[in-house]
Amino acid sequence: MAELLQTESRRCLYFFLYDGSKVKGEGDATREGICYFYPEETPLDRQELLCGQLAGVSRCVSELSFSPVRVLRLRRNKFAICMKDDFLWALGCSADVPTVSICQLLDQLIDLFCFYNGSVRQSYQLHSSEALAARWARYLSYLQSGSSQLHHVFSCVRTIDSTNVDPLLLLKAALILQACQRCPLVSAGCILFRGRVVSTQMFPELTMKVMVHESETYTKALRPGAPTTSSPFGGTVSSTTVFLTPAELQYLRSAPVDRDFSSHPAPHRGTPTRTRLSRTLSDMPSSESDRSDPGSFSPHLSDSSVFSPGPSQAAADPPQFSNGKQEADEEEAALDESHYLSFTNGDGSALEERLNGDGDAAGGTTFEQPHVDNEEADRGGAPPLPLPPPPPPHSDPDDTPLIPMTLYLHRVKGLVLALLAEPHFLSNSAAMEEVYHSSLASLNGLEAHLRTVSPGVPGPPGPYMFAHFDCVQSTMTTNLSGGAGGAAERPFVRATSLLHSHFCNTETLQEAIIRSAAAAVYGTRSPAQETFFQQSGSLRNSGIPNHQDSAFTLPGKARHRLLKHGVNLL
Repeated sequence: MAELLQTESRRCLYFFLYDGSKVKGEGDATREGICYFYPEETPLDRQELLCGQLAGVSRCVSELSFSPVRVLRLRRNKFAICMKDDFLWALGCSADVPTVSICQLLDQLIDLFCFYNGSVRQSYQLHSSEALAARWARYLSYLQSGSSQLHHVFSCVRTIDSTNVDPLLLLKAALILQACQRCPLVSAGCILFRGRVVSTQMFPELTMKVMVHESETYTKALRPGAPTTSSPFGGTVSSTTVFLTPAELQYLRSAPVDRDFSSHPAPHRGTPTRTRLSRTLSDMPSSESDRSDPGSFSPHLSDSSVFSPGPSQAAADPPQFSNGKQEADEEEAALDESHYLSFTNGDGSALEERLNGDGDAAGGTTFEQPHVDNEEADRGGAPPLPLPPPPPPHSDPDDTPLIPMTLYLHRVKGLVLALLAEPHFLSNSAAMEEVYHSSLASLNGLEAHLRTVSPGVPGPPGPYMFAHFDCVQSTMTTNLSGGAGGAAERPFVRATSLLHSHFCNTETLQEAIIRSAAAAVYGTRSPAQETFFQQSGSLRNSGIPNHQDSAFTLPGKARHRLLKHGVNLL
């Protein structure tokens, strides 16, 4: 079987979904249990050979060891395995890809399918195999495209380049989400620009799932003769049904709430209630801004109670919408009253690269904390910002019932407002009208400003290379160019991949240095971040490691040089 597995440049060499319930007896053909196989052009007899042998080995080992198989290693490839009831998923990559990255990619692919289709078993009962095969192919293609090899290793969220964006625009995006979140039917949202995150209230895994549908709708809109929607909002608004696990939904609803308001009786009609605070990417504690006038956070929302309409209001005529172009200046005025935390990630202009490509894209991920000084916080002058609650752990969607929700998308050219709302949000015309009008003018203004921002141009290669991964937000800061210097950067990427794999497999490992005859890479990690650093130029290699080996000077150089990139290793 090893002979039929040929090394390719694709990140994923093979992927298949096998239904063992259709192959019970010796006379049953293996092809009857193959629900989907990638690459689709693989001859059917080879599909049967690979699926039959991997499925048989996985079942045998699981029964003998009383534990599910997670990874199977062959001569040139290795497969991440996921088993649930009669279903078996297998994703194969080359042997040099970190095991943790392969398993993470398989989990993302399964979760992505369940997010848009619900239970796998029920999906194959309601839809044809051909239709679901097209969806598997679309999800797999999205997860493999649009990022560098380094971003694939860490499964980073694709974000805009903050180095060229005015921080007030990031604040404006956060305020738009806060305004929409005033609707009790809206759980959380995010704003995307040309396929990259501007601001989000969701945890990274959920944000990446939403970005898949945004990318699909944008591609369809660009096709000539694309059909228009019949929504009263026009072609700029669309929606689809998605499915969340109870843990994911609980996480979205766990934002801090002003307890004083929750303990009081319901206010009179016409007085808006601040049901929850917005989280740009981090749950922030209640502050003085939370107890201020709620209207200061949502200048576009009226003081009416359209978000809680009575029976007569729900039966009103369908709303009419206009294309407003003016912006609201009140959002900038709220800068001094709002506490927020937003993130962005610079990626340059060239990010597409296969697994063994020639380089990675440059960019930088920064946290913007306008009200907290890091040095003062270290001296005790200001309290440190709390980390957000951990995202829900990965679990098999079939273990728990999936809860249907509505994904609402409002597109303004390259800018998209995506909201996760209750299923009956679409039938509440008053709530939809208020959300639409409260965000329309601001979205137009934000899109006009972001459109003028030029993408960052990768600079010349510096005296060092580094990569900083934020484990909480799933964002990457790096100075890799991904251009002509890709060949020189490839050893750093491979060393980083190896160190990342060791960090994931050894919880007590905090620092490590990996070196060859020509290069040395230093890696350090904490529960919140991983950082990797390599000094360019020749090394003093003494053969046997001793105090004269220049590799042991990398920790000090990394702490000193990375401070200007906002990375504090002290």
